[in-house]
Amino acid sequence: MSNAKRQMEIDAAETEGRDEMGWLIILSDLMMLLLTFFVMLFATTSSSDQNYVGMLRQIGDALGGESLVERKSGLDGVSADIERFINDNNLVKHIQLTSEARGIVMYAQGDLFFDAGTANIKKDIKRFLKGIAGVIKKSNYKVLVEGHTDDVPIASAKYPSNWELSTARASAVIRFFISEEKIEPRLFTAVGYAHYHPRYPMIPENRSKNRRVEIVIQRERL
Repeated sequence: MSNAKRQMEIDAAETEGRDEMGWLIILSDLMMLLLTFFVMLFATTSSSDQNYVGMLRQIGDALGGESLVERKSGLDGVSADIERFINDNNLVKHIQLTSEARGIVMYAQGDLFFDAGTANIKKDIKRFLKGIAGVIKKSNYKVLVEGHTDDVPIASAKYPSNWELSTARASAVIRFFISEEKIEPRLFTAVGYAHYHPRYPMIPENRSKNRRVEIVIQRERL
């Protein structure tokens, strides 16, 4: 048998082996999906809450990650800690706390954080940031800090537009967490939206509400 023919037979055997392995991987994935479906079907038809919780834990274990129950309770715990801190420190009128698809969101009017046209954090708001820092350290969730302005133009030497001002304010909050509270820098992302993502209609009466900083505890750990 010539060397060329022998090599062709070897190549054909290797290709056949790879094809068989590919089918095995696909079949394994399909079996996992079917198993997950039937477990969920069984649990949802059961009247026992304990069975349902157990099902969620089993799915998480089968997929090799954090269970759905632990993921939900983790964020619920973060929200409860923040809400408790806000209530204990009489900040209910100043700090808004909501649960959104992207995570736990806290926001306050920018006037509470900064003087007009600056990105220097006010002393009084640092008490709130220190309390939030404790929650962030304990939970280890990723954190997005957003800066938002109103639609009044700014044109200073330091901040040529609201883009620079909003980004500088978000960065100032993160700098506080990192420098003064010694939190892992990789947890944070800063973004400035200028006046293009208002929470309220951008009319003169709502300008103070739209000038704000939002701190988002995201649904992902480092």
